[in-house]
Amino acid sequence: MVSTKVLIIDDAPHIRRLIARMLTMSDFESLEAANGREGLEMLKKHHPHVVTCDISMPVMDGYEFLEAVRQDPELANVPVIVITAIGQEEETTKARQMGANACLTKPFSSSHLVEVIEDLLQQ
Repeated sequence: MVSTKVLIIDDAPHIRRLIARMLTMSDFESLEAANGREGLEMLKKHHPHVVTCDISMPVMDGYEFLEAVRQDPELANVPVIVITAIGQEEETTKARQMGANACLTKPFSSSHLVEVIEDLLQQ
């Protein structure tokens, strides 16, 4: 059976490692990128099943990443989970308007992350 591959895009290495650990505990394979541009390249090369993406990043932020993904016919259907900080409701609203499939607010549990991923994969 092919394991579910999740691309984690976040400029904070400790956040990427934390999410990767959460995913590994649930038998997901994870890939990591430090910004949206790197994430876009990895998405095209590795074809993950789901992407988690921070909003505030250098080089290419989460909004720019979402826009690029949704405009590319080969990538447009990949589920994207946007991760925001507490108190950033306007980020969540904008991300959903731009095509995010789900939004998670830090901090979140591994069980909640896995539940959201599994729900998206069944759609």
